[in-house]
Amino acid sequence: MTARSTGRVCVAALLSTLWTMGAAAAADLPARMLTKAPPPAFFNWTGLYGGVNLGGSWGHQRTSLDDATGTRLLSNSLGLDGVIGGGQIGYNWQPYGNPWVFGIEADLQGSGQNAGNSYFVAGLPGNTIIYQDKLDWFGTLRGRVGWAMGEQNRLLPFITGGFAYGQGTISGSGTAGGVPLAFNNTTIYAGWVLGGGVEWAFWDRWSAKAEYLFIDLGKGPGIPLTPALNLDAGRMTDNIGRFGVNYHY
Repeated sequence: MTARSTGRVCVAALLSTLWTMGAAAAADLPARMLTKAPPPAFFNWTGLYGGVNLGGSWGHQRTSLDDATGTRLLSNSLGLDGVIGGGQIGYNWQPYGNPWVFGIEADLQGSGQNAGNSYFVAGLPGNTIIYQDKLDWFGTLRGRVGWAMGEQNRLLPFITGGFAYGQGTISGSGTAGGVPLAFNNTTIYAGWVLGGGVEWAFWDRWSAKAEYLFIDLGKGPGIPLTPALNLDAGRMTDNIGRFGVNYHY
């Protein structure tokens, strides 16, 4: 065998040995472990939030025209409808690993609700009263209880209730016994509110909500028009439907 042939045989033997050792080492390596992606983080509603809202309101208040003895002469039922809008601020607390969400929320609303009517007392010449009833603004302070559900607990149906307050104005003019008169009465109302809705955490720190509230603001004022006539306002109630967005701090 020549020197060249011998060299080739040695190189081939060396390569074969290295291949065998590499295969054996690879066989001794532990199997590659399969890893799972981490589970998605669940949304937690705990924290301070604030936002704005817009909606509609369908209210009701009955008024009556009474004589000096309190006897009802005439009455009107007014539908106080209009657009509302405002802002809210609140705080939620959700115990860790628990779907219950407890919170408190305050809101303040501007209101375009108003209605008008008139009184004409037959048999009493010159007694004609034209008036307008308005809810200028209102607000609530409410507790909330919700149940986090859906994908990553981002959906929050809730019920809510608490204290309600607002300002209303009744103004008008007319004649009584042929004598001109004018009046403008502003009253602060106080009552209660109850309702419910759903909120959706749609992106990072942002959520959107839709809710319905029923508000009872209590009885309105009695307005003396003349020594012989009074305008008496009954209970003011309101149905609120609105949409809003919140930013969670």
